[in-house]
Formats: sequence, C-alpha cells, structure tokens
Amino acid sequence: MFEKVKDIIVEIISCSEDEVTMETSLKDDLGIDSLDAMEIAMAVEEKLGVTIAEDKLAEMEYVKDIVSYVEANA
Repeated sequence: MFEKVKDIIVEIISCSEDEVTMETSLKDDLGIDSLDAMEIAMAVEEKLGVTIAEDKLAEMEYVKDIVSYVEANA
C-alpha cells in the first residue's frame, strides 16, 4: 500500500520518489499545504477507493499516517 500512496504523493506534488518514506513529514519534509492535502485525499479516493474525511486528513502528519488509514479503511 505504501508504494501506491507514494506514487500518488509524487504525482501530486512533483517530488522525487526518494523523498517519500513512511517517516516523511507531509508538511515539514514535503511542504504539503492544505490544498495539496486535499488533492492527495481526492486521488486516494479515486485510485484506491478509500475516502479520507477532512478532519482525519488534518490529523495526518506523516506518510505512514495516510498508509495506515488506507489499510484500515480499504
């Protein structure tokens, strides 16, 4: 699941695949803002079939948070 989430993040924010690990901070390491986060959430819903509620999205700090949420709700 990590690879799928990583691919989505790389596609949305145009970063290097090497920058995205489970421990990567969405805000501090990748500079993801609320608009980027919404785009990522929409892509996760479209490509993986998992809806991320806005309040849950705001709580996610690391890539691993997205991966865990998707795994738990898939």
